[in-house]
Amino acid sequence: MKFTIEKNVFLNILKLPTNIVDNTNINPVLTGIVIECKNKQLTIVSSNNNLSIHTSCSDVEIVNDGKVLIRGKLLFSIISKLKQSKITFEVVDNSIVRISTNNFSSDINLLDDVGYPSINFNFEGWTKLEINSKFLKEVINKITNTTNLLLDRSTPLNGILFDSTRLEGFLECVGTDGHHLSYLKTPFTGEKFKIIISVENLRNISELINKDQNIAFHLLNKQLIIEMQQTLLNCRLIDGDYPSAIKAIEAPQQFEFSINKNELVDAIERGIVLASAEKKPSILCNISNDTMKINCRSIEYGSSYEEIAIKNYSGNNLNVSFNVKYLMDLVKNIDNTEVLVQFTENTKPFFIKDPKDTNYISLILPIRII
Repeated sequence: MKFTIEKNVFLNILKLPTNIVDNTNINPVLTGIVIECKNKQLTIVSSNNNLSIHTSCSDVEIVNDGKVLIRGKLLFSIISKLKQSKITFEVVDNSIVRISTNNFSSDINLLDDVGYPSINFNFEGWTKLEINSKFLKEVINKITNTTNLLLDRSTPLNGILFDSTRLEGFLECVGTDGHHLSYLKTPFTGEKFKIIISVENLRNISELINKDQNIAFHLLNKQLIIEMQQTLLNCRLIDGDYPSAIKAIEAPQQFEFSINKNELVDAIERGIVLASAEKKPSILCNISNDTMKINCRSIEYGSSYEEIAIKNYSGNNLNVSFNVKYLMDLVKNIDNTEVLVQFTENTKPFFIKDPKDTNYISLILPIRII
């Protein structure tokens, strides 16, 4: 096996397959990536048992076909530090690959490919769905931070629900950790489906989303292959029932007010400086006719206080406390200069909305005030 390739081209197709490789995996073959030359194409395959990637490139000069398993992160590190643009990759015997340029050479030991998993990237006959890349990017940016990343990757709350079965003509996406929630919908006319994709997998594929186009989702039972450009991603879906969280967004709210987003973000950021010292960092808000008074307190560091003007509130004065980090997650996702806050009472969910975008809704549960 031997080929020559431009450094930047090689790094580009190595990046994502290398990123998902888990060097701590108990199965040593999964620390490697498969590199194959065949039919005038260079193909790279990698897997971490949760996500598998197949990417190809024809912008390569192939001298001899072949297939090897090599440590992905080691290879990427070496290639990224080379100064010359043209790189030669050559198997010099059955156990060594030589990476060389005009004035550099490195011999890398290959891995034994016995036991490397057989991964299916053939989606012929599967149900094909198309999701706009702009919407998918918005899901990743606005919803993934409300899931519980501390949970095991196979738990539903570690994923995002994609559901086109509940609301006719729409695809709904929701993410929650049980304390705060984000919801996004878009018009959708494809086949009915309902799946949970892990946040880890969604964030990995976000690097491939770089323009406004339709992305093909191929589904068969509980299997998913995503087709993007020259890359295929075989995603292991999360089993289980997602909490019936979508219904919470439809509950009618009695009161509302609007507040300047930038002023609120600035106030929260100042409060986090103190509150983050606590195990459960919180922010106490007093809401009155035209003002929100914000208090943050730390037993170790001290306290802070400030006032922000609010508009269109007609309810009674009330006190409510939130996890300050969760509140920041939601407020930062609002694209408008104004944030709309809706609620019924200080013990039930507060809705954080963009007044000009009815497709995006988020909510946060208050912390009980003792």
